[in-house]
Amino acid sequence: MSLKVVKPIEVTSGMLTSSVPVDDYPGWNADATYAAEQRVVHEFQVWQSNQDANTGKQPTTNGTWWVAVGPVNRMKAFDRSHTTKTRFSHSAWFEIQLEGTVNALALMECEGLRSVRIQVEHPSYGLLYEQTVGMWSISQKSSWYDWVYGERREQDSLYRFDLPSYRGAHVRIEIEAANDAAIGVILLGQQQDIGFGVSPGLSMGIRDYSRKETDQWGEVTLQKRAYARERSFKVNCLKSELDNTDRLLTSLRATPALWLLSNQYQQANVYGWASDYKLLVDYGPYCVLSLQLEGLI
Repeated sequence: MSLKVVKPIEVTSGMLTSSVPVDDYPGWNADATYAAEQRVVHEFQVWQSNQDANTGKQPTTNGTWWVAVGPVNRMKAFDRSHTTKTRFSHSAWFEIQLEGTVNALALMECEGLRSVRIQVEHPSYGLLYEQTVGMWSISQKSSWYDWVYGERREQDSLYRFDLPSYRGAHVRIEIEAANDAAIGVILLGQQQDIGFGVSPGLSMGIRDYSRKETDQWGEVTLQKRAYARERSFKVNCLKSELDNTDRLLTSLRATPALWLLSNQYQQANVYGWASDYKLLVDYGPYCVLSLQLEGLI
């Protein structure tokens, strides 16, 4: 398969409606007086007061009085970070009113999801797309014995790349889940192809940020921390596509995106950023793209 990349669109609070309430903290009130470290919600952000006797100071325009803590629970799945998660119980729905066009949807770093229903509807053309996907746990291996008796893992991601691309449509995501469910990233974007095949020799690994600490008695403690997936590979491209490929990769600098390297190996795919790339222009009609990805998940 060709290398596929999905550059996410920004989903703002004005584009989103959801069953997940915005009740993290009380809403900011211009007439109220807030003490130091007291928190409020304003414009779908959580803010913390820096000082006592904080009255009439709007959080977005008074940096000495307020500090932004982060998005409210509803918006955490759309802040492009996998470390913040939108949490809910039993069921939830999200509806995004699109301003442009998208043809891809991904849910990543999910917990406790049982099924996901996806609908795309347009005010002029009606229902364009509808699909329900089961998210039950699956066997770690493929034999019948392991399927029945073996260890199982929960599906933590969902990819769909066949959404109809209509400007002005809205996407609705309905979720049935367990008592304590969460989604780290809901990504909507336009899928684009690069080259015509990932070359043999894909390198997969992780960068582990865990630490080993030794006390004065020689006792060793391992502190388990986050890690980043790393992928290094080459893609064959036509020279006629060189300019477009270079523009696309340049536009993705410091931008989290979904990179799809393989249909066979899901672990090869990564949500992250291109930390380095090089285009080797050789003789003949082809050029070779060398790409290094660093995952956020």
